[in-house]
Amino acid sequence: MKTVFRSILLTLGFVSLIKISFAQDDSSSQDDYYEDTTEQSIPFKDRLYTGGSGGFGISGGILYLALSPMVGYKLTDQWSAGVSARYVYYGPASTNTYIQSFKYYGAGLFTRYQFTPSLLGTVEYERLNVQNINPISSDYGKRVWANVLMVGGAYTATISQNIKAQIFLLYDLIDDPNSPYRYNYIFRGPNGLPIIYRVGFSVGF
Repeated sequence: MKTVFRSILLTLGFVSLIKISFAQDDSSSQDDYYEDTTEQSIPFKDRLYTGGSGGFGISGGILYLALSPMVGYKLTDQWSAGVSARYVYYGPASTNTYIQSFKYYGAGLFTRYQFTPSLLGTVEYERLNVQNINPISSDYGKRVWANVLMVGGAYTATISQNIKAQIFLLYDLIDDPNSPYRYNYIFRGPNGLPIIYRVGFSVGF
């Protein structure tokens, strides 16, 4: 757990540095003050946005179902934070089969910063309930909690005025041995880097 907390603190510091580096000069601080004051008058419900990702398919008697909703809160026009949930099932489409099923679920926190209309940075933390697949662990075969801490960015494409699609590339700082991303949605190059790809959308941000 010390490693997780240390990684979270380092990541929060990284996000703060990014936000500061993209802030305006001190000479315009007075204008920024009035802009921030105006933003504070925006109603709570108008600061909320939603989105996520998902998937569904049946092939060869195998059912795949993925649900990943999220709700965000706009701290400024560019910066937001929120919560997410994740559920993935992969297994037999009916009871008349001996195919083994696999599922994981959990929740997380995230923060995003929209640098340009087509580029955003993100930090995401997820805690997922998975089956322990580490053969040297005393809990092998049992369900355990895996920690995932991802830093990266996304290319954003506007679909309509309030709907955007995103393609994410994320780096997992923890790379937990039981992380489901080690075997799904991941690019592992010659150095074994845990780089995760994801496609999602947002409504209202």
